[in-house]
Amino acid sequence: MKSVLRWSIPAAALLLGPAVVASPAVAASAAPTITQLTAAPVVGQTAKFKFTAPSGSQPVEYRWMLNGGTLLGTVPATNGTATAKILAVSFATSLRVYAKNADGTFSDDADIVFTADTPAPYADQDLNGDDRPDLAVVLADKLLEADGKGTGGKVRVPAADLGPKVIGSYTGQQVITGKFSGGPFEDYLLYDPVNGNASGFRGLGRADQDNPGRLAKGELSLIQHFDDIDGNAPIQLVNAYESRGVELTIPDLMGVVGGRLSYYVSYDAVFGAYDYPVDTGVHTPDGGTDWQNWKLSSKLLPTGTAISLWNPATGALYLWTGVTYVDGQLAFTQYHLAADFLTGALDTTLRLTDFNADGVPDLWGVSPDGLATAYQVSHLSSTGLAKLKAKAPQPLI
Repeated sequence: MKSVLRWSIPAAALLLGPAVVASPAVAASAAPTITQLTAAPVVGQTAKFKFTAPSGSQPVEYRWMLNGGTLLGTVPATNGTATAKILAVSFATSLRVYAKNADGTFSDDADIVFTADTPAPYADQDLNGDDRPDLAVVLADKLLEADGKGTGGKVRVPAADLGPKVIGSYTGQQVITGKFSGGPFEDYLLYDPVNGNASGFRGLGRADQDNPGRLAKGELSLIQHFDDIDGNAPIQLVNAYESRGVELTIPDLMGVVGGRLSYYVSYDAVFGAYDYPVDTGVHTPDGGTDWQNWKLSSKLLPTGTAISLWNPATGALYLWTGVTYVDGQLAFTQYHLAADFLTGALDTTLRLTDFNADGVPDLWGVSPDGLATAYQVSHLSSTGLAKLKAKAPQPLI
C-alpha cells in the first residue's frame, strides 16, 4: 500500500492563522465577561457573543482569537460593551477575548470554550450550504469560488478569492471538490500535475466565502505524491466518489497517469491515503489510447458518478454516466454530447455539474480570461448527439 495523502488535524489546524502570543503579557484591568447569545451554533456558521467590561473599566475595543492563535478580530466598544459574530470552526472552539482601554493598556483575557452542532452533509459541489452546485476554479494565480445562482447556470460574481496563497503559486493547479476530510462540508483538493503534489483545505461552507484567505492558512493541508509505481505523476485527477459501490467516508479518485486512465482506491480508514493507481484498461471515448489529450471532470448524480470527457484539440465531447469500478473493471453508459465543442480552446477549464437539478449533467466552461459560460445539456441519446445550449458568459473577476 502507498499512502498518497496524509491528513492531519493538530490543534493548529483549527486556527485561521499562525500561532502567536494571544494577549499582552501585562494586564492593566480585569478580564471582560463573555456572554454567548447564539444558543445553538453550527459548525461553519457564526455565533453571536457579547463582551462586557468589568466594573470601573471603560474599554474602547475588544480583541478576540480562536484556539490560542493569532488575532482574528476587533470590535469597538460602546459604553464598555460590544457584540461580535464569531465563526464556529469545530465542534469545540476556544474563544479568548481581551479589552483595549482608552489609555492604550489592555485587560486580562477571558477564555471560554463553546460547542457547535455539525450540519447535515452538504450536497456534492455545494460549497456554501444552499443546496445548489457552486463553481470552484483556478484562474491564473487565484483560487476562485462562485456561488451557483438559480437553475439557469448563472453564478454570483465577482467570485470569492480564497487566497492569499501560502502554498506557492496556484498557476497550473487543478482544484477538485469533495468530502476529502470526511466531514459534512465540501473540501478543496489542489493538485499540481507538474510535480504530482497535492494540497488540501478543509471547507467550512459559507465561512469560506465570508472569510477570504481562510483556506490558504493551513486548516487541513497536505503535500504528497500521486505517482504510479513507475514514478509517473498523473496529468489530471477527478473525484470518483463511491464508484466502487461501497459506502466511503473519503472518496476514491480517478486520473490519467502514464498515458492510462487509472483508478485510485481510497483507504477509507486513513484520511487521505490511496493505493497505487490501477490501470482500468479502458480506451478513450473514440476508441483511442491518447488519454493525455483528454480533459476529465466529474459530478455525483442520483444515478451515481458521471464524468465528462473532452478533447479540446478536436472538440470531441462525451459523457459517461453510472460509472462503476467493480473487481478492477470500469463500466459506464456513454453519450456523445458534441463533435466540435470549443475546438482549440486548450486552456479552457470545463466543469461537469447539474445546475438545473434535472439529473442530466450540465457544464461550466471557464476561459483563461475569466469568462464563465454555462452549457445546459439535454436530449441525451445513444445514437446521436445531445443538445447543448450556451448561456450568456459572466466575468468571474
